[in-house]
Amino acid sequence: MSRHEERRRSSVLKLSANPLVVRETSISAALGSQTKNVFGLKTRDVEGQENYLPVEGLDYTAVPEFQRHTETTNIELFYDLFFVANLTTFSGIHEINDWKTLTSYIGFFCVLWFTWCQVSLFDVRFFADSVLGRAAKGVHLGVMVGLAIVAPNFQPEDQQKQVFQTMSLILVVSRIVLGLQYLLIMWHVRKYQNTKVPFLLIAASNFVAAAVYLGVTFAFGDKNSTAYRSFYVIAIFEIATNFIVSSIWKAVTFKGTHLVQRMSLLTLIILGEGVMTTVEKITTIVYNENAWDGPTIGTIIAAISIVYLLYMLYFDALPDYYFDSIRQQIWAFLHFPFHLFLVLLVEGIAQFVIWFKMNEAANSLLDFFNAPNIQNDAETNDWGAFASAINDTVQQIFHSYPPTDFNTYEMINSSLTTLQESTTQQQAKDTLLELFYGVIHSIYQTYGFAAPESDTGSTTLTAADELKNDYNVIGLVFVYFSVAAGMTLISMGVLNFLTLPRSCFSKQGLKSPGLWARNGIFFVVGAAFAGLAGLINVEAGYNLSTSPWLLPVIVLGLVIVLGAQYFRWPQKTLTGGEKE
Repeated sequence: MSRHEERRRSSVLKLSANPLVVRETSISAALGSQTKNVFGLKTRDVEGQENYLPVEGLDYTAVPEFQRHTETTNIELFYDLFFVANLTTFSGIHEINDWKTLTSYIGFFCVLWFTWCQVSLFDVRFFADSVLGRAAKGVHLGVMVGLAIVAPNFQPEDQQKQVFQTMSLILVVSRIVLGLQYLLIMWHVRKYQNTKVPFLLIAASNFVAAAVYLGVTFAFGDKNSTAYRSFYVIAIFEIATNFIVSSIWKAVTFKGTHLVQRMSLLTLIILGEGVMTTVEKITTIVYNENAWDGPTIGTIIAAISIVYLLYMLYFDALPDYYFDSIRQQIWAFLHFPFHLFLVLLVEGIAQFVIWFKMNEAANSLLDFFNAPNIQNDAETNDWGAFASAINDTVQQIFHSYPPTDFNTYEMINSSLTTLQESTTQQQAKDTLLELFYGVIHSIYQTYGFAAPESDTGSTTLTAADELKNDYNVIGLVFVYFSVAAGMTLISMGVLNFLTLPRSCFSKQGLKSPGLWARNGIFFVVGAAFAGLAGLINVEAGYNLSTSPWLLPVIVLGLVIVLGAQYFRWPQKTLTGGEKE
C-alpha cells in the first residue's frame, strides 16, 4: 500500500472519534504504532485496545487531556456563517421603529446568541471530526435555518401561535442534540475517575432546558402569552450551569481552548454586519439625485470611522496570554450584553446615515417656504401664484425623490386645489401645512423609512399624523443609539479590566494612574454618550439628532478613549511613590 493510500485510509471518518490526546504506551509500542500524528489520531489497532480495555501506562486517576485547537476550525467558521446570515436577514426585515420592535429585536438576538454560544462552548473543548460529530453539526446548522424561518414573525407583543410553538420545538431539538454530545464525550472518558459528574450535570442542564421548551410549546395559544420569556431565563441558566461546572471540575475546563478567539471572532462578525448595513443605506442615498455634498460625505466617513475605532479599541486590548479560568468565563459571558449593545449601535449608525439625508431634503423644502417671494404671495393672498410656485417646487422634489406611495400624488393635487380655492389665510395655512407634512413624509418613504402602523384602528391618517409618527421613530432611534453607544464603551471597559495581567491587581499595580485612566475613560465617555438620550425632549437633543454632527460627536469620544490607551501616563503611583 502506498503512503498516499495509507494517509487516505487513516483520514477516513470514524463513527465517533476519540477527542482525547493519545500518546505512545507500552501496548502501542508493542503493536508498532507511532506517537500521535499532526491530527492527534492513532492507529485503529491501538484505538481498539484503548477504547475498551485499560491501557498500561495511562493514569486514569488524572484529568483526561483533550485535543485542543489553537485556531478556529473550518466547521466552526462555517457555523458562524449561518449565524451572521441569520442576524443580517433578521436586521434587514425587522426594522426598529417602535418600542415593540425594539424589544422583539433584543429578544430574538438573545435566543440566537445563546444558541450560538452553547454550541461554541462544546466545540472549543470537545469537538472531534467524525460521522456523529458532523451529523450533530448538521442539526445545529438546521437549527439556525429554523430560527431564520421564524424570525420575520417573532413579535412577542403580537404573537402567532404557530411561530412561537415552532421556535420552542427548534430549541428542543438543539438542546437534546447538545445533551447527547456531552454524553458521548462522557463515554469516551468513562475509564477516567471523577469525570462522569461534570458531563452528566451539563447534559442534564441541556435536557432540562429541552423539557422546559417542550412544555412552553403548549403555553402558546390564540392570545399573547408571557411564556416566551422562558427562552431567555433558561438560556442564562444553561450558560451559568456550564460555566459553574467548568470552574469546579478540571475535566471540562476552558483552559487551553480558543474560547477567547471564538468570542472575538463573533465581535468581528457583528462589526462586519454593521458595515454591510451602513453600506446598504449609503447605496439608498446615491440612488437619488444631488446625493453627494459635504455634510453627507462627512456623515458617511464618521459612520465608517465609528466601526473602525470600535474595532481598534476591542482588538488592541485583546490579550495574547492566558488569564485565569474564572475571569475568562466571566469575560466570555459578558460578551452577551456587549454584543447586544454593539448590534444596536451599528444599527443606529445606519439609521442616522439615512435620517440625516432625509432631513436635509426636508430642510430644502422648508427653505423654499421661507423664501421672500413665497412669503409675499402668501401675504397678498395671491393663492393661485402661491400654489403654482409650490407645485413647481414639489415636482422638482418628486423628481429627485420619487414617491413610493401613489396616493401621495392624489393628496398633493387635492391640497393644491384646496389652496387655490382658499378664502382665508387660516384655511390656506392649514392646507399648506398638510401639503408640507405630506411631501416630507413622502421623502422619508422614498428612503425606505417605515413608521409603525397605527394602533388606533384607523385606516386613514393625516399627513401631520404620519409625520408625527416619523419623528417618534427618530426619537426612539436617538435614545437607543445613545444608550447603546454608551453601554458598548462601558461593556468594553469591563472586558478590558477583566483581561489585565495579575500584576495589575497587586497593591502596587492598583496605585498606577495609567491603569485607572486607561480603564476609567471608557466609563466616563460611555456615561456621556448614554446621557445624550436624556436630551430627547429638549430642543438641544432634537437639533443634535437632525444635524450632521451626531455621528462626528461619537467619533470624537471614541478618539479620546483610543488616545488614552496609548498616552504615556506618569509612572509614579497615585500616592506619590517611586516609579514602578
